[in-house]
Amino acid sequence: MLAKNRSLNEIYYKLLLNSPQMITMDIPLKIGKGNISQTKIKHGVILADWKMCYESDMNVQGPVSNEYIQIIFCLNDGISWGMTGNYRSVSIQKNESCIYTGHGGTEYICYKKDSEYSFKSIKIPLTYFRHILEEYFEKCEATVYEEKLLNEISKVPVTPNMKQILTDLSCFTQYRGSLGYLYLDGKLLELLSIYLGEVFEQDILMGKNISISRTERTAIMEAKRIIDCQLAFAPSCEELSRLVHLSMTKLTRGFSLFYGMPIHQYVIEQRLTQAAQLLLEGDWNVSEVAAIVGYGKPSNFAAAFKKKYGVSPKNYPESRFV
Repeated sequence: MLAKNRSLNEIYYKLLLNSPQMITMDIPLKIGKGNISQTKIKHGVILADWKMCYESDMNVQGPVSNEYIQIIFCLNDGISWGMTGNYRSVSIQKNESCIYTGHGGTEYICYKKDSEYSFKSIKIPLTYFRHILEEYFEKCEATVYEEKLLNEISKVPVTPNMKQILTDLSCFTQYRGSLGYLYLDGKLLELLSIYLGEVFEQDILMGKNISISRTERTAIMEAKRIIDCQLAFAPSCEELSRLVHLSMTKLTRGFSLFYGMPIHQYVIEQRLTQAAQLLLEGDWNVSEVAAIVGYGKPSNFAAAFKKKYGVSPKNYPESRFV
């Protein structure tokens, strides 16, 4: 029996050795607080989580490899950084993200005193990124994606769907051994599919064969951006119509044509997606989550949530891993 137990222990030990490993570094207390964690998964993809607050302005610079394309998600205080050589600069605010290719030069950044920084980043080797494009897209389509993403800096809002997947990425420890890698690979591809869709949304929508003027299309996309930025207090259709300078009839009809659902349904879907992500984080109870995403009555929230996910908000976190 002891020999069998020993063999089983050895199997579990080997499984753990072959699991995705997370490295965490704490910010020295003499300069601030927070930590930086990094997880390297298959194909050389690097996932990182940055939480930092400094006691004084901190100027940092470092080299950037030209062998990666990276996505940075800003979840709290905004930040700007510069790039030597090509004299580019990037600035992203809370709930914004950007994607760009490393330039092989140096980046420099100033972290402001007392700012609460929270970022998540994903670095994907260019060889693997090109492999993904070749594997899932037709040659002409892959070429368009590559030309845009490898030669430009694209910025898109961090949507509730993105936030939920970013939260899900930290749950890989629920899986033993290579299952953790499989889980992370699946989440990475899911996130990329949503992210690339957002990056190319404007190009795609502008090219749709719908009899709506370019001005109206731009107004409809702006209405969606407004909703995404203030989801809990999303304006009414009448208010949106005024904000984007488009009649309510044209706005509601065009929104449904573009996004496949009425404005009201889109707001509900996004609120429930954000709620699911908040419940997984575990920092708020059901009533608090309901209020955060814009529901005045927890009972209405619970009913809508169960209709979408098939389980009550209270039991949702546990149901994810049953």
